[in-house]
Amino acid sequence: MKYQTAAGGLEHVWNTSWGVSTRLIGGLIMTHSDDNGLVAPPKLAPVQVAIVPIWKTDNERNQLSVVGNQIKADLEQAGVRVEFDVRENLKPGAKYFEWEGLGVPVRLEIGPRDLASGQVVLARRTGGKAPVPFQSAVGAVTAALDEIQAALFAAARERREKNSIRGATKAQFLEFMKGSGGFVYAGFCGDPACEAEIKQQTNATIRVLPDPEFRSKEAPKTCMWCGAPSIAEAVWAQAY
Repeated sequence: MKYQTAAGGLEHVWNTSWGVSTRLIGGLIMTHSDDNGLVAPPKLAPVQVAIVPIWKTDNERNQLSVVGNQIKADLEQAGVRVEFDVRENLKPGAKYFEWEGLGVPVRLEIGPRDLASGQVVLARRTGGKAPVPFQSAVGAVTAALDEIQAALFAAARERREKNSIRGATKAQFLEFMKGSGGFVYAGFCGDPACEAEIKQQTNATIRVLPDPEFRSKEAPKTCMWCGAPSIAEAVWAQAY
């Protein structure tokens, strides 16, 4: 496959085909989930907020519909992806369970007593509930989404580092690969023969050559396997 450049010439495209879409989705689910289902990071969640009204009478439903739609419109105006769940064939508890399983970061519950108090109840997928006045709903929701996003990212990064070693020696590398899995950040000489020997002896392969922001503070000077000068820091792991 080729494309025409600005100068009028033809160049080959740089492309890959290795199932990145499904792997990224799988990685997301494995990283952010619990016993109740997915915990979707707000920036990636198709639905960031689910509004669930609670009514017993038609009059209550109509009143809640007006308020719920207004909150939905206000949130959408702020760039939030919202669903207003007015399905009549499911009880509120069943709706809570469904939205929780789908990983929706924030749920807003509103019933007749909330309506009378001028508030909604904000429930986080990561845990915790609190009443929020109608006029503060948009600010409270956007703040909660930011906090959830930051907390999930920090937890994932901490878990990654807990299961990684940096600046490993050959002996440390071999011992680590006998364990339950993780990542080894180490110097690599770039020799295919060296890489093949590592794979043959440990089943570990290079997962990635990390960008600067993910590299170790001290750049490795030698290959952890053969001792030759290192050309790059590589992240090694076993595939399962």
